[in-house]
Amino acid sequence: SNLIQRQFTMNLAEERGELERAVVELNAYLEELIAARRLDPGKDLVSALIAAQPDDAAAARSGEPGRRAGGNAAGDDRLSEVELVNLILDVLIGGVDTTQSQLAHALRLLAEHPDQWRALAADPGLAPAAVEEALRYEPITPFTARVVREEIAYREVTFPPGTLLLLSAFNGNRDPAVYSAPDVFDITADRGGARPLTFGAGIHYCLGANLAKAELQEALTHLPARLADLELDGEPEFGSVLGIYGMERLPLRFRAVTPAGP
Repeated sequence: SNLIQRQFTMNLAEERGELERAVVELNAYLEELIAARRLDPGKDLVSALIAAQPDDAAAARSGEPGRRAGGNAAGDDRLSEVELVNLILDVLIGGVDTTQSQLAHALRLLAEHPDQWRALAADPGLAPAAVEEALRYEPITPFTARVVREEIAYREVTFPPGTLLLLSAFNGNRDPAVYSAPDVFDITADRGGARPLTFGAGIHYCLGANLAKAELQEALTHLPARLADLELDGEPEFGSVLGIYGMERLPLRFRAVTPAGP
């Protein structure tokens, strides 16, 4: 999964072989996982998706059209086998790896601001604001690529069709015309409802944005009450800003506590 994410880096041509091998291996793993869940379904997402895609025998018993490999049966809008594999792959890559990278940055920032970590522990209701601030301040997708389809003139610069633009969410998220004190990380600041550009915008806005936010909010609701006195335990190592911008190493020190109540 981490290798596949490198499709967003600038040296894709050199790494194409390695990335394609990773896709083949991950697809093989997912096919085995789907087969196992068909034999022994559980209360998990894969089992639920399989239930939405009946096999030919089940379809025959119900009188519904069966599935065809590589596409939906005529008149049936259920998932095909290929769609099932690719949907689970997208959830794994987009719903896990990107989110854990953003969470790592959030923990680093909060470890550097212990007063805000303590505020989160005292008031879990601050978690949504903390997530939005981490997404704004340290986006794991600093750059978004776009190809100009029609000539654009912006700020006296003309971009002809075919121009490749690398748009910086990092700078946009710190635009002083939009945010007050944009270079200050503060989960209690009133940002005026402006939406960070971390998930893109327009028709290319990230489909998994709400899932990622929900996962991050869950983490920042659960962890602060259990990890007291969070602080850095050495120098963090940052990953490349090309592609998915995560942490290579994040040494943390904390005091484990058991929250009161059930």
